[in-house]
Amino acid sequence: MGFPQIIGHEPQKEFLRNSVHKNRISHAYLFSGPEGVGKKLVAIGFAKLINCSEGGAENPECECISCVKTEKGLNPDVLVFGYPGEKTIKVDHVRQDIERLIHLAPYENPYKVFIIDGAQRMNFNAQNAFLKTLEEPPPNSVIILITTLADLLMPTIRSRCQSVVFQPLETEQVKSFLEKEKPEGNDPELVSRISGGSISRALNTDEEYLRKRTEYVDCVIAVDSKKPLTLFDSVERIQKDVKGGGPEELKTVFDILSTWLRDSVILKTSGEKEEIVNTDLLEQLSEYSGKRDVSELLGKFAALEETMARISENNANVEVSLENLLLRLSQ
Repeated sequence: MGFPQIIGHEPQKEFLRNSVHKNRISHAYLFSGPEGVGKKLVAIGFAKLINCSEGGAENPECECISCVKTEKGLNPDVLVFGYPGEKTIKVDHVRQDIERLIHLAPYENPYKVFIIDGAQRMNFNAQNAFLKTLEEPPPNSVIILITTLADLLMPTIRSRCQSVVFQPLETEQVKSFLEKEKPEGNDPELVSRISGGSISRALNTDEEYLRKRTEYVDCVIAVDSKKPLTLFDSVERIQKDVKGGGPEELKTVFDILSTWLRDSVILKTSGEKEEIVNTDLLEQLSEYSGKRDVSELLGKFAALEETMARISENNANVEVSLENLLLRLSQ
């Protein structure tokens, strides 16, 4: 019940296995990498390895009390803090959930394991409070920070953690997972490409997402700089979804357009179709990239990134920003 059922990340899993087998368990780890690739699953698997009462957590059939409880989320010595719905992890969270508990002796196991998911959401005060815990950890505790953005954590925190970096899963790994777990779902080949190596993203790529992808790409293609109404119509179509879905929907818009531009550059430069994500939109991609040179396409990438930064960092008007972006993408 340790790592055997977790897809990919063999070097990371082997490193963690060795740290247990050689009794070189660090007091703190930083698991960093893209969202939805399995970092939390590996963290829980590592907690099983550390505390397995039969030394057999690598056996998928291990049914020792510690492994079973950890699998069910009932092990009092394996605590997972994710704070779903909270935009920020505050200092009170750290004090109440970490500082208050970490110095208590384990109830049933050799180690007390604290897993903090989304650690990049800790604000400045929370990180400062957490740093004190890292500086003087009790010998029977292991802290695992999980993050998609390690750079948002203070350098002093990062330096006190053993870094374990995760990469996106391979397309074939995601495809195999979908064929096994969602045999009646959308085309596994297409969805696995869209997922970017993320299982959670693959599972969330439903009919509605695919509809939006096609619609947003059509909005870009439909804009004619000589016909202002085409610009306003396209922005209105996208803005309607953004108003309904908020920041998450806006992120979806940018993800879709970013992948579209990436595909356009690949098609223009190497023509390697196996590297294309939107394989079902090759005709539109060929037409779009064929009218533009590489420098133009890269300039459109820059325009997309600038727009994202203006909206997220400077609270720019979303509708006006989308108008300017679509106009630049259509030229």
